[in-house]
Amino acid sequence: MIRKILKRAGFGFLLGIAICAVITALGADPVPASEKLIEKMGSARAAILLQLFFSGIYGACCMGFTLLYEMERLSVTVATFLHCVICVGPFIPLSLLLHWSGGIGETLIMTGCQLVAFFIIWLIIYLGYRKETRELNEIQKKLLEKGGVKKEDE
Repeated sequence: MIRKILKRAGFGFLLGIAICAVITALGADPVPASEKLIEKMGSARAAILLQLFFSGIYGACCMGFTLLYEMERLSVTVATFLHCVICVGPFIPLSLLLHWSGGIGETLIMTGCQLVAFFIIWLIIYLGYRKETRELNEIQKKLLEKGGVKKEDE
């Protein structure tokens, strides 16, 4: 289990760096880091390295903890909630530290967008499991009607 977490976290670290680079490059005014961060760090190089490092750590957390969805003792709702807390929780301080937004208002809007995304993910997974459960129940019902399977209480 630990090996699996580390593999996913390592991939997440690289993915976090890649996503940070793509978002930076696709921005309205592509700059390697925010002016405030560059000023705070004293150089553009230090700001870029700090931003890439924390983007990697953030990606590692988000990807590493996707294993929550594979833990059978956790319901989909609990796994999604825990994963949401692990992913969205650090976003607010990181956003403010790295000046990814113009302030707390924009950070809260971006956080709200993440929460909506997690709700949509939960809904998709939930509906998929519900459909699968209905199909399995139909198969079981057909088998019982044919007499191929006896009920446990018989």
